[in-house]
Amino acid sequence: MEIESTNFHADYPDIKRYWSDTSQKYAGGDHLLTALQRGWKADETVYEEQVWHGGARLVTVFYIDLRHGNATMTMPVITTPYVRRLIRGMGIKPLPLDERPGRRERRYMGRR
Repeated sequence: MEIESTNFHADYPDIKRYWSDTSQKYAGGDHLLTALQRGWKADETVYEEQVWHGGARLVTVFYIDLRHGNATMTMPVITTPYVRRLIRGMGIKPLPLDERPGRRERRYMGRR
């Protein structure tokens, strides 16, 4: 999916945030923005997972598949209002992680 970075409503010319799944479990919106500005393309399907911490605090994570040439990666991005606006601006409605082919198991961070 071709995305014009000028539509991100953010201008951070001197701030680049790189993300690697070998050193960080989750990415932030700034990591996603840097990847998109560096030429990575997002697939048209995004999956979301709702993770409950201690049974009381909900955190939503978007799993975004990105491609750059022959390279691919899945970036798990912790949602914020900015990230939600960015995904919505791409015209993507996130699907539940349970619907992802070869999906990962859901994680529950608290006790039952």
